[in-house]
Amino acid sequence: MTASQLERALRRYGSKLTVLEDAAPHPSAEQALEALVARDAVHARLTDKTQDSAHTLITLVELDDRLRKQSESIAQVAGLSQWRSTLNPSPEAWWWFFETSKQPQRAARLDWLWSVLAVLCLIASLSLIVDISWRFLADGPDALGVFAVIAQIVVTMLVAGGALSTSGRKAIERILMSLRIPRSAWQETELGLTMVLLLGLMLFRSSLPRIAVSYNNRGLENYRGGRWDSAQSDYSRAIKLRPDYAEAHYNLGLLYEDLHDLDLARTEYRIAMQGGLDAAYNNLARLYVLDGDYAAAVSLLLSGLDLAEEDQVRYDMLKNLGWARLGQARYDEAEYHLRSAIDLAKDEAPAHCLLAQVLEGLGDAARARPEWEDCLRLASARNPDEDAWIGFASQRLEAE
Repeated sequence: MTASQLERALRRYGSKLTVLEDAAPHPSAEQALEALVARDAVHARLTDKTQDSAHTLITLVELDDRLRKQSESIAQVAGLSQWRSTLNPSPEAWWWFFETSKQPQRAARLDWLWSVLAVLCLIASLSLIVDISWRFLADGPDALGVFAVIAQIVVTMLVAGGALSTSGRKAIERILMSLRIPRSAWQETELGLTMVLLLGLMLFRSSLPRIAVSYNNRGLENYRGGRWDSAQSDYSRAIKLRPDYAEAHYNLGLLYEDLHDLDLARTEYRIAMQGGLDAAYNNLARLYVLDGDYAAAVSLLLSGLDLAEEDQVRYDMLKNLGWARLGQARYDEAEYHLRSAIDLAKDEAPAHCLLAQVLEGLGDAARARPEWEDCLRLASARNPDEDAWIGFASQRLEAE
């Protein structure tokens, strides 16, 4: 054999090695086999080393060193042992006898654990999706809810399909190969993907309270615009996303009160009270006053006053406390609370209307008259309570 034939074999060997290196760490079986066969061709032409130039031998040594560096990649190619049994290479053909290192074999023993953990992560992810979907869709679908649910389901199906189905696993394996991730780390990588999915769902689940705020605000806009059906749906969805959302319960209670469903209004006010919302104490106490349960109203209002910070809320509580004491015929206490309310808001009609009734109860018609006048001047017929007091004021002033 001439030196030129050996050089051509070396060039072919080098080109096949380049292809193998470009495909590492996951070359195809064909790429690995072609490199080994090219090395065979070099061996066949290397019959007398004394006749070969030093440059040629140095080139061979360098190429063999490159081949050895790909030993792990070649050893992992399925079919290497079968090739040996078929081709029956001589023992001196060391390139046919590459073996994987012991460390990846030990790591492979834990693959079952990574697979089990991946399945558990998927199960937890699916349970989160069921919970989140129910919260969004329990009161009927809307655009945001449908988008959120579909997005979660699609992502989970992609990851679950890759972990549990044959075609999905093949697709993920192709992606992992293109990313040059070692085969020994595939199970850990798949576990990482399922953990990222689970973490993403947990983060989305933790963001539901903030989404609930947007639904509550939209409900307020619909309520003020007279779109009460839409407002009720928004409040209910906000509560589904955040069950302890006191403000949404309170707003829903106001809506039920406007709809004259007082039992449901009381329920929502009680839940809002558990969240520490001071206005809920006042509204529930007012319903007790209307029912004639003055003792229960007083108890709630005294507790609520300790929480109230805004002047408007304190005014309403003092006004209702005076109203309850009026119902109990405890006129002195009623007058004190009503005058305290007037000090906070002189242009609000209810306290004047109630104070006029208290003063009449004390038999002081002279002091009651200016309160009736303020009541008639400030009251609005749109408010059911004030509309009744307008009638009282008119009767009293006409009678005088």
